[in-house]
Amino acid sequence: MSDLATRFAELVAFVDATPKEDLEKLLAERPGGVDAVLDTVYEKLASTFNPAKAGGEKGTFQYEVTTAEGTKEYYLHVENDTCVVGHGTREGADVVIGIKLVDMLHLATGKLSGQKAFITGKLKLRGNAFFGMKQGEWFD
Repeated sequence: MSDLATRFAELVAFVDATPKEDLEKLLAERPGGVDAVLDTVYEKLASTFNPAKAGGEKGTFQYEVTTAEGTKEYYLHVENDTCVVGHGTREGADVVIGIKLVDMLHLATGKLSGQKAFITGKLKLRGNAFFGMKQGEWFD
């Protein structure tokens, strides 16, 4: 199992075993804290990019994850059949996705669907909402 796969599997097990109200506090106490957890989540997401499903399209998904430490920003940029993940803000993002840390972790680990997160207001979109839906299409 690769390092990323191992880190993600450990994160899934931790999220599954931890009560929602304790999750953020306990993650902050782990080595690397919340930043290391989010790095794992976004590296894993980028690794699931399927160029065949993107069909040569390009664009940028910008994420604003609300944490007790403040807002953490990440982006996924798709172009030329590749997906690059980065910290911070990427100019010209097609969609900005706002979500709380615990909800992001439940989304990333399969405990919450993107559709349910959006409908219940846990996931907020700014910009091109139709482009935002491509995340579910382009990533396995």
